[in-house]
Amino acid sequence: MDATLSRVWDQTHGKSVRSGAMPPRTWPDRAGIALAALPERYALPAAILRLALAPRRWEPWNSYNEHRAYPSPRAAWLVDVSVVEGHRRWLVDPVRDRLAGHADAPAGAGTAVTLELTVHPERLPAGYAALADALTWLEAGHVAGALAESAQAHGWHATTDLDDGELTVTLRAADPAPPGHAQAARSRLGARRTSGLGPRGLSADPAPLPEGTLAALSQAAHRPPTGSPAAWPGLRHRAVACRITGLADGLHTVDSGTTHLVDADVTMDPVQEAFSYPRDKLDVAGMNIGWVITADVATAVRAAGAAAYRRLLLAAGATGQHLGSAAAAAGLFCRPARSVHEAHLEAAVAAPAPEDFLYLLLIGRSRPRDFAYDLTPPEVLP
Repeated sequence: MDATLSRVWDQTHGKSVRSGAMPPRTWPDRAGIALAALPERYALPAAILRLALAPRRWEPWNSYNEHRAYPSPRAAWLVDVSVVEGHRRWLVDPVRDRLAGHADAPAGAGTAVTLELTVHPERLPAGYAALADALTWLEAGHVAGALAESAQAHGWHATTDLDDGELTVTLRAADPAPPGHAQAARSRLGARRTSGLGPRGLSADPAPLPEGTLAALSQAAHRPPTGSPAAWPGLRHRAVACRITGLADGLHTVDSGTTHLVDADVTMDPVQEAFSYPRDKLDVAGMNIGWVITADVATAVRAAGAAAYRRLLLAAGATGQHLGSAAAAAGLFCRPARSVHEAHLEAAVAAPAPEDFLYLLLIGRSRPRDFAYDLTPPEVLP
């Protein structure tokens, strides 16, 4: 058990500089079937996959493209999604809008579709060391959260399970939702994302955010769509907020969708100091919200082994996904980060000693509407 905890705590911010080849490039399987060519009974599952996974934008200035509705470090796409039917699997190829692996369609009725999510930390350079595992499971949480959001937007439900290291999301047809419910979910997931690009590095517009911004984000974090790992227990949420109309600056706890000011003297400066990149690269101190997710990792791992840590990372990633969707719908960016000196950040938000840092989400409004090629699928557009 101590060895397991040692591996967990090794997944910190530091990227060990190591020599070695870049990860090998994987070429797509030529056999497959276009999502548009699937039988009519698979029309809704195909639409759910497309909305959750398809590329959304291409940034000409960025070394790492393309961008989807969920984040991936270096756009390495560390999680594969496959449609599973018995012993057969079709890999979802969101770039080519197809299922790869078999030329024929799944034979099921289409009212329940099982998806297998496989993680690939080896797609990151070796310099990420043990951090690659944490980043991969966080991304898996984002993917599961995006699938749950997309299912909700199409009037379906998702169920996420992690059993013996196997992560699955099952999509099922659901009873009709209240009027406007699916459309609201569709608007959140279809909202245009922005990276927070500024004249010098990444930064936020200094103008105040609208009243109710933190409350709306809190609702998104604590009332996730059905089947999202964000609903799994164990996470603690705190937010350092500044320049939000009608809200006192300072450190707020976020519990069950409500916020409470606990220290008005806390600013974003100690969050900047805990960040491992300089301010001219990412102006953390200028952000409106620094949302910090922690958990009592040691207690969870001692009770249920390494799988408990993965569940916490999945829950944190899914929460980040829902915060990002809510932020995008409000015209804000939500930039996830693990590049922090953990002890400093935990102290900055007064996290109790047993709790460990899991995820930081930096939220604000972009200064310009940065230029990017919009790749949003036409059916997602309003």
